[in-house]
Amino acid sequence: MPDIYGLILETLRRHLGTRAEAVLEEGLKRLGKRQEELSPKDGETLLKGLAFRELQARLPAKEAKRVVEEALRKLSAPSEPADLEALEAGLKRFGLYLDWPEVARYRALVNRLRQDPDPRLMREAKALLEALEEKLEEALLRQAKDLAHLEESLERVRHLGGAKVRRLEKLVETVREAQKEGLLAQAEVERARSLALELRKLLESSVARPPTLPEIVFETQEEPPEDVFLTVEEAEELEGELIVDLEALPEEAARRLEALEVEEEGRRLEELLARHAHLLQEPTVSPLLAEVQALLEAGKPAGEKLSLLEAALKEAEANLRAEKKARLIQLEARLRSLPLPEEAKASLEAAFALAEETLREGGLPDLKLLEGELARLEAEARRQEEERRKLEAEMEALARELAAKGEAFAPLLEELRAVPLEALPQRLPEIKARYAALLMTQGEEAALKAKLKEAEEELKALRPEALALGLWESLEKAEEALAKGELPDLAALRREVAQAREAARQEALEELSRMEALAERFLGFGGEGVFRLIAEEKAKPLPDPTPVARALQALKRRLEAKREEVLTRLTALFQAYGGLEGFQSETHRRLRPLLQFLQSAKERLPRLGPKGLAQVEKTLAEAESLLEELKREAEAAKSILKEIQGADLEALLGVFEEKPPLDLDRFRLPGVEALGFLEESPPLPKEALQELKRALEPLRGLFQEEGPVALLLGQKALVLAPFSGRTLVALMEPGALSAFLLKLSS
Repeated sequence: MPDIYGLILETLRRHLGTRAEAVLEEGLKRLGKRQEELSPKDGETLLKGLAFRELQARLPAKEAKRVVEEALRKLSAPSEPADLEALEAGLKRFGLYLDWPEVARYRALVNRLRQDPDPRLMREAKALLEALEEKLEEALLRQAKDLAHLEESLERVRHLGGAKVRRLEKLVETVREAQKEGLLAQAEVERARSLALELRKLLESSVARPPTLPEIVFETQEEPPEDVFLTVEEAEELEGELIVDLEALPEEAARRLEALEVEEEGRRLEELLARHAHLLQEPTVSPLLAEVQALLEAGKPAGEKLSLLEAALKEAEANLRAEKKARLIQLEARLRSLPLPEEAKASLEAAFALAEETLREGGLPDLKLLEGELARLEAEARRQEEERRKLEAEMEALARELAAKGEAFAPLLEELRAVPLEALPQRLPEIKARYAALLMTQGEEAALKAKLKEAEEELKALRPEALALGLWESLEKAEEALAKGELPDLAALRREVAQAREAARQEALEELSRMEALAERFLGFGGEGVFRLIAEEKAKPLPDPTPVARALQALKRRLEAKREEVLTRLTALFQAYGGLEGFQSETHRRLRPLLQFLQSAKERLPRLGPKGLAQVEKTLAEAESLLEELKREAEAAKSILKEIQGADLEALLGVFEEKPPLDLDRFRLPGVEALGFLEESPPLPKEALQELKRALEPLRGLFQEEGPVALLLGQKALVLAPFSGRTLVALMEPGALSAFLLKLSS
């Protein structure tokens, strides 16, 4: 793309000198853009507006026009081959995502541009490619979040082993590689999340059985009973999704399982909202959406309601596609019925064909612009009909006037009556000119002067609008005719003004539609105000896109400021986390996947749009809150250590150990909070544990073999187990008990 600002400045400086820079600065201010942000369209606006008026003040009108036209030719230097090559590359990249409606439209545009490099379609394709790039970045951001969640889930269930865990590992690796390459692995993410949820359910529910004694469960077999502990290998034999009876579980385990369901359904809902944002206000969708959101916000699984919402969205999309197809057929029928030449309808017919191709590709074409163009053609047909009636009325009036003038004007009258209607626009001005000349020869100067005066007044009224619309030549021609004492063809000038006005309106509406698509990406970030401004401009007889352009530029600057703010907060977050990385707790476990996601987001930050940035900011706020909680936990732990100054306690808590004892590594599973030997540094008061062990000794006579003892104490599980000639003591969450006993027996 040429340097728009430099080209215009160079053109103006030759004629305006230092004034050229002031003129361009004023133009930039009106457009709300910086020098490097000017597009060829902006350059055209500047040249035809401010620049031309300044040149007219210094140069003759013809010279000013020549300067502007020369600059416009330089601006419109062809670059289609390079542009089309870039669009082809974009199609190769985005052609993978067949379920994106925008991709279908983009493919249809590229197909059409291969046949005919229409500048208007080229602009639309470029804008759509930019929107697709932004959408991909947002999707990759969501995939990064999914990946962090999957890796954290895999870490929790890896110790279970089995085919399903191995399958999950492969799926996570596939998603990880796709993320590195900037590709979406949507199917793999869905399968991995489903599998991870199933394994998490299995892990959380595997200790669900009634205790044999109040709050105490004794287990004396080295191999856990099959009717109590379910392994992942055994789960392979289950058909379909794992079904867990929440009522049979302890309350805490049931809550954890329910939270897992809510978390997964929340992610599914987020994906649905991102994919079907244009359908959320449909009457069959919005009530279901409200119900699902209310359930999830209350921490309750939506279950069947979410499935119904998904089905409703699919049905709404199918209905919308059918409606657009039917509407397109209606529009085509209206176009065919217009009494206009085929060449006048050719452009819109091509646009209709492109919309049909978009539908065939699976996209959803925007018919508003086509409806606007059709309305313009219908208005043109009405204008032509009105013009025809006016010409006929003028012909009749002139015929009556000629008939009243006598024999000298009879030949001209006969010639006028012989003119066919289709030739009237061309012949009537000629006959009027001859009539004026005849009046002069017949000594009727007064009548001629009256007609010239009338024409002068009408031309004076037309002049401002004609100049504003760039009709310099037609205006000069009419003024020259008046100066020679001839009647100008004001009917033709009126037609040109009307056509130019409608063309300018249509051009402005097209520009506003393009801006509307851009403003849609800023919804939730101030784009609503731009939409209101666009609606106000569209209601005007001749819309002006300039205020809308300024508003969009202001939003872009605000977005950049927000980007800088988020980057600063991210940097501060990672710096603060560096001092707490070695502190291990449940809070740290919750924080870790968020940090992984935010690290990926930090790398993509320059390419994110408003929606992606909002997603990052939301996660960042959550991470900042968890980090503060982690800081408080670390400070509390350090304070206790400082007060007690007990090395044994530090070993007990294990929070500052860089590496746990080697022979206990394999027992430090997710959910296991503390480990130790009764004879050395147990995780609970030693005397109390020794008393408990002695109290349990009489009960061992009930069993033939020694083995681990598991006790459920409220929301915790305590295990005493013989190990390496000593008594191993472990404190854990109940959900980790099954996996711990399996590991102990292996």
